[in-house]
Amino acid sequence: MSPSERGFGMRSHRRAVMTLTAVATALVVATLTLAGGAAAAPPATAIDDRSADGLLGLVGMDHVGITVPDIDEAIAWFHDVMGCETPLTFGPFSAVDAVLDVDPAAVVEQITHVRCGRSASIELFQYDAPEQRLDPPRNSDYAGYHIAFYVTDLVAAADYLEGKGVRRLFGPLPVTEGPAAGQTINYFQAPWGTYIELISYPDGMAYESDPSRPLWSPKRNGVDAVVTGVPGLLGIDHVGITVPSVADAVAWFEDVLGCTSPLAFGPFSGVGAILDVHPDAVVQHIQHVRCGNGPSVELFQYTSPDQDTTFRRNSDIGGKHLAFYVRHIDKAVSTMQSKGVEKLAGPLSVTGGPAAGQTINYFRTPFGTYLELISYPHGMAYEATAETPLWDPRDNRP
Repeated sequence: MSPSERGFGMRSHRRAVMTLTAVATALVVATLTLAGGAAAAPPATAIDDRSADGLLGLVGMDHVGITVPDIDEAIAWFHDVMGCETPLTFGPFSAVDAVLDVDPAAVVEQITHVRCGRSASIELFQYDAPEQRLDPPRNSDYAGYHIAFYVTDLVAAADYLEGKGVRRLFGPLPVTEGPAAGQTINYFQAPWGTYIELISYPDGMAYESDPSRPLWSPKRNGVDAVVTGVPGLLGIDHVGITVPSVADAVAWFEDVLGCTSPLAFGPFSGVGAILDVHPDAVVQHIQHVRCGNGPSVELFQYTSPDQDTTFRRNSDIGGKHLAFYVRHIDKAVSTMQSKGVEKLAGPLSVTGGPAAGQTINYFRTPFGTYLELISYPHGMAYEATAETPLWDPRDNRP
């Protein structure tokens, strides 16, 4: 079976099953109604746009890092299909086990940053590591994740990706009930397994009528798209990750990082074709956390008959981390340690090559996702020659 057939990719087939869209929407709405509506989000604290927590000095998400099997393939895909730019490449690096929590013999062959519009970058990693897991996780697995891009015209953007041969899942799916009403989504899958979501909410979402602080959106930086291949793509809207307990993860983001959580919804059943999960999988809870400027983190909690409850290392295919920019790395690292977060080796300053100027430190969260703090107060060396530098959460233009 071809990728397009697996992902309901053929245009004629998609039109033939439009009645299934209505059924899926009805299932979602019915499930939401039977559950008594979405779980109420905790009240968001009004905080300065420049920082999620005064002690941590967190500005916002800087990038999301993902490990891919073939970095050249991934770079070519983002260039040729998404029309993105890759202004920063560096590596290789060895002896990174204490810094990145990988096997002592693991080697980072290459790191490349991809910029798509006005928002956080995607940091691609290619590893050579013993016993590296090569199977990409499903959305319902603990290692599951997706990267969501905001587009101004979802139908045009989705048809464009399908026309490029990208595996398309069932959609577009409009959300018409609950606090997330107003958004329309469609999932895709990149050739190496990463799930890509297109999302649009041109008139906002229902939860925004609440006086609590809304999520950041790349729309804040203007609705005129920076030129990419995808029509109307503005930037990364959020990064979705699957965790064992959404409640525990939300509490961690609030208590440790000082984030807010203005949007919660679910549960949802009948999502197999939409999210590429087992037909009996149930999304028990979805909740967004906002940490300063930049994409939000969308937390998922699933029950699924085939759920993989193991976590991935950074060197595994499906390995990922979330990187947040902080103003003062030493102070931020000390604050994280004072909150009992497991710290890896660092802070590590990069003093040579195109990434010179950045200082990083990785941490391990209790829900399995690695978190990186990064700071480059005087910029990085690559910026001296880059035609278009990476987006920076400090440079947020409403």
